[in-house]
Amino acid sequence: MQINALQIKVGNILDMEGELYRVTYTQHVTPGKGVACMQTKMKHIINGKNLEKRFRSAEFVEKASLNESKMQYLYEGQDGYVFMDNETFDQIELSADLIGESKFFLVEGETYGVQFHETNPVSVEFPKSVELKVTYAPKEVRKATASASLRPVELENGLTIQAPVFIKEGDVVRVNTSTNDYMERV
Repeated sequence: MQINALQIKVGNILDMEGELYRVTYTQHVTPGKGVACMQTKMKHIINGKNLEKRFRSAEFVEKASLNESKMQYLYEGQDGYVFMDNETFDQIELSADLIGESKFFLVEGETYGVQFHETNPVSVEFPKSVELKVTYAPKEVRKATASASLRPVELENGLTIQAPVFIKEGDVVRVNTSTNDYMERV
């Protein structure tokens, strides 16, 4: 499917001359003189090589056609993460590179959307936010300050995030899965 270069978004998978790249960064640039363009950074799906490319605003790019299957996360295997198709019960192992830092948000038994290009898995769709229990939070130190301050807290999945000082052990917090940022106490 062809899309205008200005419609490129982070997370899109583009087909560049038969090679698949995941967009990791975009910036719309409008210079004082000249033509507007979309500056992008992309990562090759298979070999992980980085590519920086600038597209003119009038250019069209090929967005890869993907099929999505609902798959249940089972467990962490030797070389990756094992998922089971909810309809056929086939099991596949997705590489650790494909999952990346999102591994902290995998929950055994949960269903995720796994996207395929032809028969190759290329990405996993995670929820926008997850609720996690705080397992460690340092003691609150009272300060004479009017500004909100943050401190590191550890979550049940092993992830450490910056959270407000009123968060304590045992609290459940909502975390943004794309930025790993604290959103709110639940």
